[in-house]
Amino acid sequence: MELRSGSSVVSPAGKVYLLGERLGDGSFGEVFDALGPFDQPCAVKVFRPRQDPGLVREQWLKEASRLYRLRHPHIVYVYDYFEAGGLFFLVMERCDHTLEVMLSAPFTDRLVIEVMRQLLFAAQYLSDNEVVHNDIHAGNVLVVQGADLIVKLSDLGIAQDLYGRQQVRPELVQHRIMAPELIAGGYSTKQSDLYQLGLLMYFMHTGQAAIDTSAGYDSMVAEIRDGAPRARAEALGTQLGEIISVMLRRHEQYRYASPAQVWEDLRKLDPWSQAREAAVSSRRGNTEPVTPAATETRRDTSPLPESVAAPGAPRNDTLRAPPVEGDEE
Repeated sequence: MELRSGSSVVSPAGKVYLLGERLGDGSFGEVFDALGPFDQPCAVKVFRPRQDPGLVREQWLKEASRLYRLRHPHIVYVYDYFEAGGLFFLVMERCDHTLEVMLSAPFTDRLVIEVMRQLLFAAQYLSDNEVVHNDIHAGNVLVVQGADLIVKLSDLGIAQDLYGRQQVRPELVQHRIMAPELIAGGYSTKQSDLYQLGLLMYFMHTGQAAIDTSAGYDSMVAEIRDGAPRARAEALGTQLGEIISVMLRRHEQYRYASPAQVWEDLRKLDPWSQAREAAVSSRRGNTEPVTPAATETRRDTSPLPESVAAPGAPRNDTLRAPPVEGDEE
């Protein structure tokens, strides 16, 4: 079956999906903008069995069944999935773009916290359902623009169910987001997802990756094994950096115990607590003007250290947090 913009796909149930522009592609297939029944905007992900149909079908069925089962406001919603013409289709809600396209410059602290609030909410839901995502990065976070920015986790194709186990052995993980325990022992845990979230949070906070991916696989492995991402987070000297550094600890038992625990620390920071107080005051009908300090992040325009600075990017941080107790070497 040849798919292109303007062609249509009919599911076995008779639902018609009109394909629009191609939004992206990958090793297993491609994603199209589309219109479904009742002209509902959606995205159609197509899995093409180029080499191993059995493997592709398994990948498709895993992702489809998990997304269909795991209903959460910050996990991408699946409308339908079916086989047709030798291809495998996954029909999802239409989002505007990935978080990756927003990472050209550091986020304000308040935006970092808001995006992390939503992602941690989704990660806690996965954890409560005994699922390890294994593939959390900016390309797998979808964004819906509107009055409020909404982010959603997607791509659960290599996620794994724990079934009461403490750890799993993933078949595939991107090198640039490998947790130390995967390198040392070949396994992932719920804390491995927190490590990947820490890498993503670092990128949002600084506009730069916590792991140098330019020097090749061996160099990345050495950085992860030696704790370089955590050291870079600590060197930022910011409250967000302190929290990120705990998420990036080399031994998973020394990281946060859960996404909810990360959020408990994030929600105490000034940019979030001041915005929350302003919102509560507004709901109570308080007509007193809100000062800029109550709604905006405190900005420090001094340059970041050379090892973490994004070219031409201003530093945007809060005051340094006290050292975290119970730290590990």
